[in-house]
Amino acid sequence: MEVRDGEWRVVRIELAEHLVDAVSSVLADEGVHSLVTGVRDPSVPAATSQPATIEAHVPAARAAALRSTLEHWLASLAEIEPAAARARITAETLPPLDWEAVFRRHHRPLAVGQRLLVAPPWDVPEAPGREVLVIEPGMAFGTGQHETTRTCLEEIEEAVAAMPIRSALDVGTGSGVLAAALARLGVPRVVALDSDVDTLPLARTNLLRNHARSVTVLGGRVAAVRTRFEFVVANLLADTLIAEAGALTAVVAPRGRLVVSGLLDVQARSVAQAFCELRLTATRAAGPWRTLRLEP
Repeated sequence: MEVRDGEWRVVRIELAEHLVDAVSSVLADEGVHSLVTGVRDPSVPAATSQPATIEAHVPAARAAALRSTLEHWLASLAEIEPAAARARITAETLPPLDWEAVFRRHHRPLAVGQRLLVAPPWDVPEAPGREVLVIEPGMAFGTGQHETTRTCLEEIEEAVAAMPIRSALDVGTGSGVLAAALARLGVPRVVALDSDVDTLPLARTNLLRNHARSVTVLGGRVAAVRTRFEFVVANLLADTLIAEAGALTAVVAPRGRLVVSGLLDVQARSVAQAFCELRLTATRAAGPWRTLRLEP
């Protein structure tokens, strides 16, 4: 089918009701405004599991990539949650609508912890006593709206309050929000790394906007890093964290701290076990998502 400029698609996901929150969060990571509909049929007893529906509204040019991302994520989840394998994804054209207005309503200022606030460029409030991070929502991960981004920001705030941190590495930097937070909270040496080089221009733009010019932005995989850091944060998907566990462990300084996120509660144990040379010292929960703190 030919894709015309300005066309939008609705990507519809039919899935088990208990997976709605998790898939909605994945869509939020992708910068998608989603609507959950038809969660229950009132004629079916409340204790009975039944399909739910999520509709993700996206530009036509992004629909195929989004569908592929969802299929990959669901296939990975299906290894530990069989219900994910039964999810059904379809797509169809949407009539014209002011989706920019919808998008802007979805991205609002968000206070995080005691010292941070994340805001889009069109809605930057006065926030005395807080470091305001202005992040342009885009196709890169990390607008502050998602639970895993928020809990990583909370971990960063707690870490810099507990001890002087001289060096930090943000793996899978996406929008650059975590690297910006580290710099704004006083870490003098911050490296933002992402294997997807297409996200780096947005990360650089966001870092400059947030007066974090000292942050070094690099493209590549963590296995290529030969320096150790006192604080490492990696907000990725669970299968990627497991695959990169050895490389991530290798870049943590002897008395450093590693924070990993992007995993569901049912994935936390397998992710923690992958980091066999580190010990789990804390877990943050936000909805179905978990953020783990690991130390040598």
